Amino acid sequence: MSNHLSEQLARLRTGVLTPLTDFYAQQRDVFGRWARRQFGTPPEQAHAVLRELLLAFYDEANDGRLGRWPADLKAHLYGAARQQLTARATNSPLPDEAPLPAPEAARRQLVQRTLLQLPADNQLVLHQFYFRGSNFETLAGKLGYPNAAVARRQKSDALRKLYEALNRAGAGGTAELLAHLPEVERASDAVMSEAEQDEFDAQLLVDGELRQACLAYEQYAADLRWAAGRENLRLRLESLDRRVAQRTAAMQRIRQRVRQRQIRFGLIGAGLLALLIAALVVFWPKRPAPERAWRDYDVNDPGLPTNVTDGRPLLTQSMNLYRQGSYPAALHTLRRLPTTALGQDTFLYYNGLILLRQEKPEYAESYFERVSRLPDSELAGRARFFLGLTYWQQDKLKEARTTLQQAAQDAGNPHRATAQRALQSNGLR
Repeated sequence: MSNHLSEQLARLRTGVLTPLTDFYAQQRDVFGRWARRQFGTPPEQAHAVLRELLLAFYDEANDGRLGRWPADLKAHLYGAARQQLTARATNSPLPDEAPLPAPEAARRQLVQRTLLQLPADNQLVLHQFYFRGSNFETLAGKLGYPNAAVARRQKSDALRKLYEALNRAGAGGTAELLAHLPEVERASDAVMSEAEQDEFDAQLLVDGELRQACLAYEQYAADLRWAAGRENLRLRLESLDRRVAQRTAAMQRIRQRVRQRQIRFGLIGAGLLALLIAALVVFWPKRPAPERAWRDYDVNDPGLPTNVTDGRPLLTQSMNLYRQGSYPAALHTLRRLPTTALGQDTFLYYNGLILLRQEKPEYAESYFERVSRLPDSELAGRARFFLGLTYWQQDKLKEARTTLQQAAQDAGNPHRATAQRALQSNGLR
C-alpha cells in the first residue's frame, strides 16, 4: 500500500495530474452539497475552494512539504476544507502552516507570471519539455517540427526569451545565467561531446560564476516544471467547470421549453395542438446561442479509410475510438504511433481534429495552423476550414472570418460551400 501511495506522489511530481482531475470531476457536486449543508457556502464558492485546495496540494507535493500521498485523499482534502470554511464562517484566522520562504515563493510566482506572458508557441514547447518530460524526438513529433535538432532550437529560443524577461524583471541569478546559457543548457541536455563535457567539468571546478549559473539553471528548471504543471492543472479544473456549466445551461433551456409547451398545450384543443406542434417543428426560427453558433457549420470527418489503416493496428484502433466518440483514448493511441508512421500533415491534422472534438480549441489551433501552411498537403484546405472553427469557438471572430474567407475562396477545398454559408451567418457578423 505504501509503495502505491509513494508511486502516486512521484507520478504527480512528473506530470500525471489524473488523480487530482478525476477527484475533482467525481467530488465537485458532492463537495458543493456538503459545503452548503455544513457551512451555507454557495456552490460556486465551494467549487472555488476545492480548486484552490487541489492547487495547494499540487504545490505541497512539488516543493516537498507533502512527504507522502494521503491514504484517504478525500478525508485529507475535506479536512483542509473544513478548516478553511470554518475560519470563513467564524471570521477567524486559519491555523499557521509552514509556507515556503518568502524569497523562494516570490521567485516561483515571478516564473509563473513570466511564463504566461510568453507567446503561445513558446509556452507549448516549454510545457511539453518541462512538464510532460518529452525528449527532443518526441517533441518534434508532437509539435510538428522536422527533426529533434529543430525541436531543441525551438526549446532553446523559448528558454532564452523566458530568462531575458526574468532578467528584465530583476530575477536573481539570471544575468550570470544568460552569460553562460548556451554551454549550461547543452550540458543539461546531454548534447556535448565527451571532450566538451570534460572541458566543461574542468571549467566548473575553477569558475565560480559558471557554478552559480548551473545552480540558477537547475533552480529555474524546477520552478518552470512547477509553474507549467500548476497552470495545466488550473486549466483542466476550470475546463471541467465550463463543461458542467454548459450542460446545466442546456438542461435548463430544455426544461424551460418543456414548461412553456405544456402551458400552451393546456390552453388549446387537441386538434389545434397537433397543428401547432407541426407548425413549431417546421417554422420555429432556429437561432442558436452565439457561443454555440459555430456548431451549425461543423463538418463530420469520418477519419482515415480502411485501405490506409489496414495492417496498422494502433492506427486502426485510434480511428475506431475516434468514430465512437472516445476522443481522449483516440488521441492517446494516435500519439503512440512512431513519428514516421504517418505523414506529418496527417498526424498534425488528426491531433487537431480530436482536440477540437474534445472542445479544446486553444490546443487544436496550433495543429491546424501548421497543416494549413503546408503548400503540398492535401489536408491543407480542410485544416484551414477547421482552423476557422477553432477561432470561432474561442470568440476570435476577426481571425475566424479571415480564415473561413480563405477556405471559401479555395476552389479545391471540400468544405468551401460550408465556409461560404458560415460567413453569411449572424454569428460572424
